[in-house]
Amino acid sequence: MSHKLKNLIVSIDRVASIRNVNEFIFMGLVVLCFIGDVMGEISDHAVIMYWLLMTPIFFLGSIIIEKSYELKSSIPRDSTMRNSLILWGSAFFSVLIILFLWHAESFAAGTVGVIIHVILGHTLFISGIFLGFWFYLIGLFLLFLAWLTIAMEGTVGMTLMLAIPLLIIGLNYRNKFSLGFR
Repeated sequence: MSHKLKNLIVSIDRVASIRNVNEFIFMGLVVLCFIGDVMGEISDHAVIMYWLLMTPIFFLGSIIIEKSYELKSSIPRDSTMRNSLILWGSAFFSVLIILFLWHAESFAAGTVGVIIHVILGHTLFISGIFLGFWFYLIGLFLLFLAWLTIAMEGTVGMTLMLAIPLLIIGLNYRNKFSLGFR
């Protein structure tokens, strides 16, 4: 294993061992989703690049949460990390394919932003199988924002009205509504 890879693994272990790291990541991802929706109101081209760059950030958040669960339970979760890598890798390549179609002028910039939104929302929702309730919530949040953008031409105010209750539900009622998940 290379020296840089070892340093990365040690860094992820340090971050995953921080108390309440899962809550911080959940709040951070919701805020980043809100920022992406605000960017969609400002510029179609900027939002495409934003969502492309968000894919590795969501992947990193899922890896840190997985490592956090592993450190708390002392049970190795290699297969789940592999599944996260496959899931987020496929999402990243899906986003790249959509960007190539946009570059070939098959889709308009606004349409590409919504499609990427849906891909990431779906991937977050599916990763809830491995990572628990918060990822289900964030995935549903992104999918609902995509629906608002398509059906009702959602605005930033509507997004904010959804983000605040999502944070409250996610932080306060995780144990009550986890449905047997983490």
